[in-house]
Amino acid sequence: MLLLANTLWLITGIGDTLTGIEIIDLPPLTWLGSFVVTSTIAWVLVLHIDGLYKERRTLNNQLMYDHLTQALSRSFMEVKLNEAIFQIQSSAKNRLAVCIFDVDNFKNINDSYGHSSGDVLLKNITEIVKRHLSSSDCVARLGGDEFVILFSDYHSALKASDIVEQIRQTIAFTVFKAKAHTFNTTCSFGIVNILSKEDLAEDPAHDILSIADEALYTAKSLGKNTIKSIGYHD
Repeated sequence: MLLLANTLWLITGIGDTLTGIEIIDLPPLTWLGSFVVTSTIAWVLVLHIDGLYKERRTLNNQLMYDHLTQALSRSFMEVKLNEAIFQIQSSAKNRLAVCIFDVDNFKNINDSYGHSSGDVLLKNITEIVKRHLSSSDCVARLGGDEFVILFSDYHSALKASDIVEQIRQTIAFTVFKAKAHTFNTTCSFGIVNILSKEDLAEDPAHDILSIADEALYTAKSLGKNTIKSIGYHD
């Protein structure tokens, strides 16, 4: 388009030049070529800017969300967790809870029904978790079949164990379907509760996730499909 507009501009310029030396007699046309070129450049710039915005939105989505489950990404969850930690440290009435969970015997599901069935399962579990969370709470995928739930709202954090129990039961009683397969599964959960008055480590986000992971390991050792809830300094 830009090439055609420049060609038109050149032709109108030649026409005006020939008219000026009285070889031909045409009305002034250079303005028309200039208008077409300017309009074409503006149109190209608009398309380019729109493309940049689309690329930026795609990049933001890739940074913020897990591509498979559409849970938050691990990196963005760490940002949210650090924000929640800052909030409870600046208020004496705040608290938060962090839960790490994974799918019991997930490898067996992949081996028995295929990795595509495992992917469907992870998507469905993410949807179940989201249905039980408030708008201020969130779930992120840490990697593989491991997820983290952040209860940053005071009332949600206060009832974190009850909410997680509802999630555990819903998952345990759901029949999952993937292609021609139907199957059941369970999850194990580790919860750490943090109060605003507690002294946190130098890297509190990493420390909290580590403690929640230890609670998950304890839940696994208790027979799976269970919840282990602990305090930050327990």
